[in-house]
Amino acid sequence: MKIYKIIVTLLAACFLNSCSDYLDIVPDNLATLDIAFNNRSSAEQYLYTCYSYVPSYGDQSANPGIASGNEIWYYTTEAGIRPNRTTNYIAYGLQNSSEPIANYWDGEQQGKPLFQALRDCNIFLEYMSIPDRVHGLRETERLRWLAEVNVLKAFYHYFLFQLYGPIPIIDKNLTLDASIEETRVSRQKVDEVVKYIVDLIDNSYRDLPLSIAAEGSEMGRLTQPAALAIKAKVLLLAASPLFNGNTDLANFKDHDGRPFFNQTYDKSKWILAAEAALEAIELAEANGHGIYYFSDEWPIDLPDELSYGMNVRGAVTHRFTKELIWSIGKQSTYDLQCSAVARLTPSMQNANSWSQMVQAKGILAPTLATVERFYSRNGVPIEEDKDWIENNNWYIDRYKFQTIGSDNKYVMKEGARTAILHFNREYRFYGFLGFDGATWYGSKWKDPNGTPNYIQGKKGEYGGIINPAEAYSVTGYFSKKVVPVEYELDENGAVVYEYPFPIVRLADLYLMYAEALNESTDGETVNPEIYKYLDIVRERSGLEGVVKSWDEHSINKNKPKTVSGMREIIRQERSIELALEGHYFFDIRRWKLANKEFIKPIQGWNIWGLTNEDYYQVTTIYIPKMYQNKQYFWPIKDNNIVYNPNLIQSYGW
Repeated sequence: MKIYKIIVTLLAACFLNSCSDYLDIVPDNLATLDIAFNNRSSAEQYLYTCYSYVPSYGDQSANPGIASGNEIWYYTTEAGIRPNRTTNYIAYGLQNSSEPIANYWDGEQQGKPLFQALRDCNIFLEYMSIPDRVHGLRETERLRWLAEVNVLKAFYHYFLFQLYGPIPIIDKNLTLDASIEETRVSRQKVDEVVKYIVDLIDNSYRDLPLSIAAEGSEMGRLTQPAALAIKAKVLLLAASPLFNGNTDLANFKDHDGRPFFNQTYDKSKWILAAEAALEAIELAEANGHGIYYFSDEWPIDLPDELSYGMNVRGAVTHRFTKELIWSIGKQSTYDLQCSAVARLTPSMQNANSWSQMVQAKGILAPTLATVERFYSRNGVPIEEDKDWIENNNWYIDRYKFQTIGSDNKYVMKEGARTAILHFNREYRFYGFLGFDGATWYGSKWKDPNGTPNYIQGKKGEYGGIINPAEAYSVTGYFSKKVVPVEYELDENGAVVYEYPFPIVRLADLYLMYAEALNESTDGETVNPEIYKYLDIVRERSGLEGVVKSWDEHSINKNKPKTVSGMREIIRQERSIELALEGHYFFDIRRWKLANKEFIKPIQGWNIWGLTNEDYYQVTTIYIPKMYQNKQYFWPIKDNNIVYNPNLIQSYGW
């Protein structure tokens, strides 16, 4: 057997950020792989190294889903400097091939080196495939570890596939005497990549545990439901318009002149995606996963206005809830929630340095378009709701403001004035979003009968812009959803409750299944199974079923009765339920709608306003550039193309 050398520090600092408290890192005193796989303890450390490359989904600088689109936006200082949130530069059209942003190919510009991850996974699989190679390791453990790393290998291929489209398949390691030509990998066709990923999971997942028994030491490790959820995500992506018959990329070809993307739409791919999602759902539910309710873990009875809003917020921010299918480590959620929370105490109003505001920056600002996507209280889009359109002038007048009454006391400050847009909205609206005049459940306010936290967001107020050179919400909105109720903020600082940001949770699988089932339907007659899973998600947030809501409250009551109508409903439901979790950017891409959605102006309130009259003026913050087809996929760094002529640069770059 060849002796491979390895540098075993392997991004120790990065791994500590993503996996500390859950998984250990490889010790730094192993000289060769022979030693690394000589005994159970050191081999287990190498297993954890294979986990260390899992991207930090809660890292707003590294997860393209959070900041690369137009779901949230960041402020710009008077000097024209934006906060160092790397992926947000993609939203400004600044992706490039010389130094690609979020470069997960090479591990640069906030990306992790996923091809290095695949190499390490292959090394692990090569050594561990030999029975009795590792002293002290039971055979059941060996099979489990092999399954874990095979699924990790599938996941890393999937993550690269999502960003780059056709990628090289890294099936095994080369020997030390491999020729230069053998090291020059080539991109594979889309369908070949998908088949490879799915086969890896299918051939491995049964050796994984159905659930994690040793929660104190193993939470975050893969299970069978997690593996099947990853498979479902792969097949949903492959069935979506970006990959399924994408004729816009007909000229993106390999060296033999064959298109990387299949050119014929195939509905059967949606059938496979639906089957995979249902299989993942059924296995997850059979092994203890379910929809999370805040009251399951919180001892205080809350009024509906708070309870329903906290259900999904808690599903995201409570550690390892039954709804969480897979996540790992702390996922950079310290910085995420400090960037999201509004300054809630008067003592912060006079903060004059970044260090004083670092734990309540409020810079993770949902855009006005994000705010308007949420349903009305009746569970339908505000532009379709009869109360908003026909019975009142709410939709036309939504940017005007009015006084908050006692009937809204749990979600807004009684007697204050705020936009009509903020009234009569569904409970997730108040649970996910903060705005001028809104309450903020959590921090010092956990008793509904106590004194609420209120956001005061106008210029000079403690939740608004104080110093244009420092942190503030550029739209006037705040991302409550990613901040746990346990977060404590006062004049002395903050107590930050870190949590594993979801990579996949059960509600996502429900919506994936509904979408795939709808798209695989022949004709326009809707499969009633779709309503079942959509309504489970809605019921958790206090909404009635889709059919009833549209029939009683929408000016388009037949919308849920057609496949095309349900397509719109499912897509909007995903954009609400999964808002601020990094899904919207990737959904818009896979639906091939980026050239329509990502060119819309970025808007918010006039945050420089001192009065209601000045503040409640819709303000355009940024007008994006035209979205080109090449922007759908990341470029490969130019140096890689020079080194490896077998690689073909991504389309348009």
